[in-house]
Amino acid sequence: MRLYAEHSGASDADVRAATLSRPSPEQLCATYADRVIQFAAMIARDDIEAEDLAQSALEKALRALPTYDPQRGELDGWLWRIVVNASRDAGRAAARRHLLVQRLARFHLDEPADDIPMGITDGVLIAAVRRLTPLQRSAVALRFGGDLGFREVGAALGISTVAARVATHRALTALRSTLLRTEGRR
Repeated sequence: MRLYAEHSGASDADVRAATLSRPSPEQLCATYADRVIQFAAMIARDDIEAEDLAQSALEKALRALPTYDPQRGELDGWLWRIVVNASRDAGRAAARRHLLVQRLARFHLDEPADDIPMGITDGVLIAAVRRLTPLQRSAVALRFGGDLGFREVGAALGISTVAARVATHRALTALRSTLLRTEGRR
C-alpha cells in the first residue's frame, strides 16, 4: 500500500481511508485511477481503447459507490470486480466490431475497391457506418454484421431483395466516400 501511495501521489491516509470505509469519489479516483489506467493499458489494443476502458470502469465504480458496503468486503475486491467486468464488456464490444470489420473486408464490390485507403482502423470504420442513413446502416449491419444474404436482409427490412441489394450498394458507396474523405484529412 505504501509503495502505491508513494508512486501515485496518494497519501498513506488516503489509501487507508479508501480501503477501510466508503471512500469519497475523490479518494477513490486519487487512490485507484492510475492503477485502473495501467490495467487498461495492458489489456487494450491501443491507447484510445485503454483510455475508454479506464474511464468507463471508473465511471461505473463512481456510480456504484453509494452501494459499496465496507461490511461486505474490501474496497479493492469490489472495485476490481467492476473493472474486470467493464473490461469484459469492452472486449465483447470490440469483438463484435472486429467481426463486422472482417465481414466488410470480405465483401467484394462489382467495381474496384483499390481506392479504399489501407490501414483504416475499426473505430474509423464504425464511425463511418454510424454516419449512414438508418436504412443503409441497417442493410450493412444485417448483411455484414448478421452475415445475411440479400433476400434475408430484404425480409428483415420489409423490402425486396433487389431493394436490399441497392440499399447495401449505396451504403458501401457512401462508406467508401466517407473513408476517403477521412483519410484525406489525416
